[in-house]
Amino acid sequence: MGVKDVYGKEAREQNHMILAHSPTSMLIEELRKRKMSDREIMDSKPNWSYKDTKVNIPKVKHHPDAYKHQVVSFIKSGVRILGYSLLIVNLPIAVTTLIFSEVIGIIEELV
Repeated sequence: MGVKDVYGKEAREQNHMILAHSPTSMLIEELRKRKMSDREIMDSKPNWSYKDTKVNIPKVKHHPDAYKHQVVSFIKSGVRILGYSLLIVNLPIAVTTLIFSEVIGIIEELV
């Protein structure tokens, strides 16, 4: 005895359990029994989207200023270059300068 899938094509026996018991295939088969067109079947399926979920996404109240962020980033990069160049001259001053550049990096993210 041949088993048909939801589109009426012959299916192998081992796939029968998957095809016959999947909720989607059962829904499509039921709609096909009602003599619905493919468009009517597609329209009858639930259309889930992110708008249907009940998750409230908070709106951003503060937008960062791109120009200020860029200026602070350039200053941080300059301080880093200075810190790395000071490594061959004086190690404690270079380390202090590089730590200061990281503080500028934190400020950069807050701008």
